[in-house]
Amino acid sequence: MAESGTETLETRRLCDFIRENQPRILAEWERAVRGHPYSQGLSRPRLIDHLPDLLERVSNMVEAVHTGQHETLERVPEVHALERLEAGYDLEEVAHEYALLRACILRLYEAQAENVGTGNLAVALREVRRFNQTFDEAVSTAVSCYARMRERTLVALDRISEAALGAEDLDTFLPKLLRVILESTESVDSVSLLLREGDTLHMRAAVGVDEELPADFHLQVDEGFAGKVATEQRPLELRSAATNPLVKNPVIHARGIQALYGVPLSHEGVVIGVAKMGSLTAATFSNEDKLLFRVMVQRISSLLYQARLQEREQAQARLLDAILVQLPIGVAVVEAPSGRVLLGNEAFERLWRHPVIYSPDIAGYREYRGFHPDGRPLEPHEWPIARALAGEVVHDVEIGILRGDGTRGVTLHSSAPIRDAEGRILAAVVTTLDITDRKAAEEQQRRMVEFRERFVGIVSHDLRNPLNTVLLSAKALLQSECVVKEQLKNVRRIIGSSERMTRMITDLLDFTRGRLGGGIPIMTKPVNLRHLCHHLVEELETSHPGRELRLEAAGQFLGEWDPDRLAQLVGNLCKNALDYSPEDTPVDLVLHDEGDTVGLEVHNQGAPIPPDQLPHVFEPFRQATTPRPHPASGLGLGLGLFIVQQIVQAHGGTVTVHSTEADGTTFTVKLPRYAPREPRSADPVNPSHLRTPRAE
Repeated sequence: MAESGTETLETRRLCDFIRENQPRILAEWERAVRGHPYSQGLSRPRLIDHLPDLLERVSNMVEAVHTGQHETLERVPEVHALERLEAGYDLEEVAHEYALLRACILRLYEAQAENVGTGNLAVALREVRRFNQTFDEAVSTAVSCYARMRERTLVALDRISEAALGAEDLDTFLPKLLRVILESTESVDSVSLLLREGDTLHMRAAVGVDEELPADFHLQVDEGFAGKVATEQRPLELRSAATNPLVKNPVIHARGIQALYGVPLSHEGVVIGVAKMGSLTAATFSNEDKLLFRVMVQRISSLLYQARLQEREQAQARLLDAILVQLPIGVAVVEAPSGRVLLGNEAFERLWRHPVIYSPDIAGYREYRGFHPDGRPLEPHEWPIARALAGEVVHDVEIGILRGDGTRGVTLHSSAPIRDAEGRILAAVVTTLDITDRKAAEEQQRRMVEFRERFVGIVSHDLRNPLNTVLLSAKALLQSECVVKEQLKNVRRIIGSSERMTRMITDLLDFTRGRLGGGIPIMTKPVNLRHLCHHLVEELETSHPGRELRLEAAGQFLGEWDPDRLAQLVGNLCKNALDYSPEDTPVDLVLHDEGDTVGLEVHNQGAPIPPDQLPHVFEPFRQATTPRPHPASGLGLGLGLFIVQQIVQAHGGTVTVHSTEADGTTFTVKLPRYAPREPRSADPVNPSHLRTPRAE
């Protein structure tokens, strides 16, 4: 019976209860602690990892009531206090955690005692008294450690903040901060900072022993002790660092560094560097020293990120200023919704010829006056910058302006709104390009071209009458009996040259009408296109003996067109086909009945038109570079295809060309059966000569 009673008494001991119910105690305590805001940011490991050791120490000290042995809490309360300080707890929150733990243990032990009793009451009371003394000691140690370390940390952080004030660049800023760390911990003999650039850690600053390290010292991110700290992204400590092969720093080996502690510098989860501290005398750093180092490194990480961010912003600002200064276009930024000018570059001021006024008073602005291309004043809401403030993106709007010196100019404006992440319009930017000189040059060029074309038309028109006189006189001489036989060849040469000049003048007059008169005028009447093409083929075969022209037509080809202009169109296409095809190959004319439309194709088997020339074949004064099979046919003015296009357009049709080595060259004309009946606008060269009779 005695053995049974002893067993029952032993199982009711408080020390045994704590050991046997540790998981239950921790779960109960975690539920109680999670009900308070200060624990919400802690993960479960950080919240309870140190508590099993604390509960074991408490159990041992309570058991000393029975064994008489001397037990201590060692440094467990200090570790707890330092962890909570690093997590941002205040002193009351640290003490409150201990109070909750004590209450949980006693409440659960009380429930156990109610069920099975406590055995010897005097022994149980001594256990509870020792338990309370132990907790009081733990609280006192934790609070004392917390207060002492908090004061030390605040002093160090104040010194770091003070050292950071007025630092102009990182090379001045970082050594000051590291010097504070060196002076804040008695056992620290060296502090160094490596910053990450890509996959490399570069030595950026060092004080103490590490100042002996070469300035260009660097490691790969996965190399050496510092690389391991960066890769694992957690603090690491080495003992006997001078003999550890993981250490790549030659100074550590040479000077015999003992303890080495490294901490990653990170911002928003990204490692930006590694900080290390070493000691010549200490084999290891205290928890307080390591916590202080981590806290100071965390502050340095924040300051370093801000400094780098400020450097980037300053560099971007300098770059933006340089760009704005060198830009040849004016740039201005205005605030929304006030329209107040926030920025304007030198080109903007030169363009307007007065300085930009950055006044918050809208009435203080110099008035900007603009005009539409037709001369109408530009209303305030019509400015591109005003449209951008309303959310519109504007591209290349031509605006006339009245400059500050009273002169006028022409500008090209583009603008766009500047929005924040939520889409709200914060401001608007406008770019302004001065095109005054360009517009003046374009206008001068336009007038020169118009003058040249009018001049060509007038000269061509005035040359036609004396040339007709020469031609008629030469024909009269040819039929006269007074011309000796030896001179007939010269007379025929005069007639041929005169006829060729007449055709060239006719082409020039048609070109002038097409460019200046709104198009070649036509006079429509009923025409049978098949008959017209048949007559033209016969004429061309007569003038080109030995050449074969084939006409193919199936269907109905009656319509209302200008017969003279259609004859000119078909003649130009056929002559072009004859000139650019071998003499032993045919030229094909094919007519297509397409209902309301009639199609005409002229095809030859000559060398293809080069692809780079195809888009330009209908432009005036274009001479093909494709060699002619028979150069003796001579060259024209390069107006034949241009006139073809003008005649087709006057009839409301289209003309296209297809040319390849395999298929040859085909010009395709599509004509509506009923061309416009009204004549085109009058010829500005000579209104009384809208139509030029073709030379007979």
